[in-house]
Amino acid sequence: MTTKGSSNNLTSKKRVPKPLRIALKLGISLFVAIALNIAITSFTESPKMSKMHEEQHLIRDKFSVLQQKIASAQHTIDEIILRDHQIYRPLLDIDTLDIPEVYAEYNNSKYASLAYDELYGNDIKQTWLNIDQLSRSMYYASLSLDETQTLADNKQEYTMVIPAIWPIDRTKLRYISSLYGPRVHPKFGYGRMHEGIDLAAPHGTDVYATGDAVVTRANWQRGYGNVIELNHGFGYRTRYAHLQKVFVKSGDSVSRGALIGTVGSTGVSTGPHLHYEVHFRGNHVDPINYFNKDIDTASYRNLMNQLTHDNSQSND
Repeated sequence: MTTKGSSNNLTSKKRVPKPLRIALKLGISLFVAIALNIAITSFTESPKMSKMHEEQHLIRDKFSVLQQKIASAQHTIDEIILRDHQIYRPLLDIDTLDIPEVYAEYNNSKYASLAYDELYGNDIKQTWLNIDQLSRSMYYASLSLDETQTLADNKQEYTMVIPAIWPIDRTKLRYISSLYGPRVHPKFGYGRMHEGIDLAAPHGTDVYATGDAVVTRANWQRGYGNVIELNHGFGYRTRYAHLQKVFVKSGDSVSRGALIGTVGSTGVSTGPHLHYEVHFRGNHVDPINYFNKDIDTASYRNLMNQLTHDNSQSND
């Protein structure tokens, strides 16, 4: 049988102290308040956050407008370059300006430091890429148009310096013994690039300057024998090799058609012929492409037929 005293003791043990009850209520209230705050902020923005997001959108809009303006400028530059290539240069009969560096791939490491910004890193990097491409295009267009302007102002001079005639009298030509391009060397027996054209002709046949120029070499050179090199300006140079006689010296000015030497077989050669080269901006080009400036269309086609069917012999 339980006594009254023992019943009171049990009741006092089960009852939570008042301070603890207050603390528990405060904890629950705080938890509910935090939960409500998280829930509210998840669906609504504070004025500060709202302003920050508006500023982010505004900055991205400005990036977009800037890239559109860069793209528009790039399009204008591309159109200028296209007109220069397809209209101005063909009218002046000049080759397209070649600057490989303009089209070289960009080194991504250059832009690595621009991607540090989590919000705008990609926008900043892409904008810089577009600006760099625009700068390259503007540089190319400027050089190309400057050159076109120079050639237009000096058209008369240009037409006189370009290698545009045969270096020997065509009636003295026996045959074209070797074309421009890869071939097996007739004396050494191995494959190598032939950087000119070989015109077989009798010993002593006159050799002429193919355009107005300044003589930059007139001496003996290993392999070429007696050789003359001319600088025509505007990027053009010509070479005349295996000569029997040389009538000019370095520093002389010569006009198109001037007698500069005679056909021989000096240097590495198996017979009398003129080895003739044309160089443009430091690169050798096919001299045949310049022969049609000195002959009519029918004669040029006959020459091409001869080159196709009569190229069995080679002199150097």
